[in-house]
Amino acid sequence: MTQIFRTIQETKGYNDFGQIYSDQIYNATLTAATNTQLTVPGGGIMGALSAYGSSNNKNKMLAVIRATGDVWVAVNQTAAVPVGASFASATSELVTNTLDKTYLVSVGDVLNFFSKTATTPSISVAFYAMPS
Repeated sequence: MTQIFRTIQETKGYNDFGQIYSDQIYNATLTAATNTQLTVPGGGIMGALSAYGSSNNKNKMLAVIRATGDVWVAVNQTAAVPVGASFASATSELVTNTLDKTYLVSVGDVLNFFSKTATTPSISVAFYAMPS
């Protein structure tokens, strides 16, 4: 069952500076220049699809992403490395080895990871269920 991320005032200090260890962690070493996918899991009560009947009514998760090198990440889109020197609209965001990224995602979303040619960074993704 996914660990819950506590955000209520009464628990401040309990896990604001040191998060509890996630029990849903996924690791991979990317193949260079290849899109690699990870579907956001849902297990137990937390992170499961909502019982209210709407397929859009899903529980939310925090995906904490750490990488050993530069990786582009996209949610429900194919990730890609930017091309050219001009700014353009993109679906991918850069995650580096110096800064962890946290995304609010839904159960069933697909995270896509892509690295540059000739690089094979390792990726770690830890999921935390958000209280509904």
